[in-house]
Amino acid sequence: MPQPRVASCVRWRATAARSSALFHRQWCQSLPQRLHVHARQRSSARVSVRALFAVDLSPILAGRDAAPFPIPPFEVLDTVEGELLTATVTVHADRTNRGVRFRGTVRGTQESACARCLKAVRVPLAAEIDEEAVEARHQTGEELAIGKGNMVDLGRLAIEALDLVRELAPICSPPCPERCGLCGGEHTAASCPTREVDPRLASLAALLTEDRDDEPQIG
Repeated sequence: MPQPRVASCVRWRATAARSSALFHRQWCQSLPQRLHVHARQRSSARVSVRALFAVDLSPILAGRDAAPFPIPPFEVLDTVEGELLTATVTVHADRTNRGVRFRGTVRGTQESACARCLKAVRVPLAAEIDEEAVEARHQTGEELAIGKGNMVDLGRLAIEALDLVRELAPICSPPCPERCGLCGGEHTAASCPTREVDPRLASLAALLTEDRDDEPQIG
């Protein structure tokens, strides 16, 4: 009687070994294809950022003294979350022991839509720049890095500065009337003439009206 059990165990082990070998062979055969797909996904995830106003820092990095490095005022524009930011930048550079420090001002506009009436609005913006671009050998964290060829995109730096002060819900200037959420008219929802009171709350509305009438008049 033990012999059939032994034979069955041997057959089960042989079947398991063949299945394992088949799985291993299929996995090895599909490995190059999976690696290729993974590499293609990683390469497609790298999105090249367009330079807005790149400056070559080679002259100031090569100098050992604090010689002036003139950067003429420039204008730059870019779209951030569907809104156009236009900036006029005035900045100067100073050599540091780790790289170059930029200090200046950014003044521009934000072209958006009014949060009330949805009409086009242009919001004035102003920001300060105080950033140090660090050479690769001095990097310790998330500092602004001096790129390949000693290039730094000052335009991108200016747009990021304006983005920090960008209005999230701009309104017209002077402010437009508040829009009704019921009919869209230029009045509040509480004073909307088309507002209907739920019949079940009509008695409560009458009480509120009586309370307002009973309030003492001041002056």
